[in-house]
Amino acid sequence: MRLFRRRDPSAPVHPISAFWEWWISQGHTIDPHQQSPALEQLSQKVASIHPDLTWHFGPGRKSKHRLTVSAGGTAEVRPTAQRWLRAAPPSDAIWEFRSSQEADPNALGTVLEIAGSKLDLSKTEFRMEPVEQELRVHVGVHHPVFRDLPEPARLQVTFLVLDWLLGEDDVERWLGQVEALETAPVGSTDDDGLLRAVKSIAEQHDPDKWTLSHWEDSNGTPAFASFRRALRWIDHPTLDVHHSVHAAFAAQHNGLPADGAALDSLRRLEDELESLIGSRGLLVGHETTSGRRTFHVYTDGEDQNVAAGLADWARSRQLAIEPARDPAWRRVRQFTG
Repeated sequence: MRLFRRRDPSAPVHPISAFWEWWISQGHTIDPHQQSPALEQLSQKVASIHPDLTWHFGPGRKSKHRLTVSAGGTAEVRPTAQRWLRAAPPSDAIWEFRSSQEADPNALGTVLEIAGSKLDLSKTEFRMEPVEQELRVHVGVHHPVFRDLPEPARLQVTFLVLDWLLGEDDVERWLGQVEALETAPVGSTDDDGLLRAVKSIAEQHDPDKWTLSHWEDSNGTPAFASFRRALRWIDHPTLDVHHSVHAAFAAQHNGLPADGAALDSLRRLEDELESLIGSRGLLVGHETTSGRRTFHVYTDGEDQNVAAGLADWARSRQLAIEPARDPAWRRVRQFTG
């Protein structure tokens, strides 16, 4: 016989669990086209999960309606939105759920009112610079009304247009520098041109491909790094904790591995590390200099078991390990783009 322990009614309920309990009992009856007190409850429930989350309704792909709870492009909040989605009930004929704004290219055929001005979004122009080495497209966005708008409004329109055109995740995934252009760019393109450029970059994406780079520091000390260049944090939004694992090795006078035995020892550590984290984390890459190799690993901050396992393994191998919260993978941006 299997025994179950009742939850202590006085124990605090996680805000995400509380949201879905409310949704299943009451929220799913909301009519997105009518004002009701339930909409205020929805706002309160979302804010209790994280104050920077936003929500909106829209038509679903397979369901009648979609509820999107989004971090609005804020990397530090995106893991929470993803965990909200991960706890969602299965979609049904009425409701489906998303954790980011989906693309809606049809929105560029509408008129947007902002800061007292009306913008026919079909007149939007783009300047683009695809950079294959970075797997990014640098973009400038221009609209004839921009000259009459303050800079914050221009930027708001710029990101709204890009989110509608590409979807919130693909903006993060494929775009590099983004500018709001007050004057029309030379050699501009339309939205179809930008979509083609992004598609071309995306087709070169291979997250399992490793890239090797070499450099010297200001003292002339050589260093090299091997990284999965095409990885993007947005594809692993709950891997929000970075672990630096430092391994010393027998080195030459220039600080690089002394011989094949030293290299073999580092490879064994790498194999052990990947086996340990399995599908619960990701080895993004490693860099080597001055007799030390640093492995860069990301794990889910809510998975305390994998973090404890990493710490125990590092201790058993006499390795130093430094965990730090890093949802946007800023600690490895110089390698992964």
